[in-house]
Amino acid sequence: MGLLTAPLTLVRAPVRLTLRVAEVGLSTAAEAARIAMELLSPDRDMDRDFSQYQAAPEPYAAGNGSAPEPVVVEEPPATAIVDDAPPAVPDELIPDHVDEEVVLVAEVAEEGAEDGAGPELTVEAPWDGYDRMTAAAIRDRLEAANPVEAAAVELYESTHKNRRTVMDAAARTLSG
Repeated sequence: MGLLTAPLTLVRAPVRLTLRVAEVGLSTAAEAARIAMELLSPDRDMDRDFSQYQAAPEPYAAGNGSAPEPVVVEEPPATAIVDDAPPAVPDELIPDHVDEEVVLVAEVAEEGAEDGAGPELTVEAPWDGYDRMTAAAIRDRLEAANPVEAAAVELYESTHKNRRTVMDAAARTLSG
């Protein structure tokens, strides 16, 4: 054997075995799903002969090349009643202290909780000393500001003092 074929030969057998096991598993699952779909079909005939649902004998199960032994399948009952309701619980198993009625014990919530949780947004001043500046000083600075600073001023003003003159100056800087 060559250097390349030896590892391939060693790997091929487990891979083939794994693929065969997966194939058998998938075919078994597919057959089980098909049978389940037929059994759950609402228009199925309740008097159907279920003898067709026998396990297929494996070709290598008998051993030594002999013919497989016949599979004996017992007939299911002619009709089966399926009850989806849960079984009844005897009265002696139901505790006397259990009450199924819903009772409000307490309502506790923080103030404002009836509005539901909402986002919290903290917007910091666009630059140091912004809050001490007058609207005229901010407008003057916005004339030389870049669009990022103007957007920061617009956002900060909209969440704080909301001065119309500053908002207009920021909008002009953003549009021009």
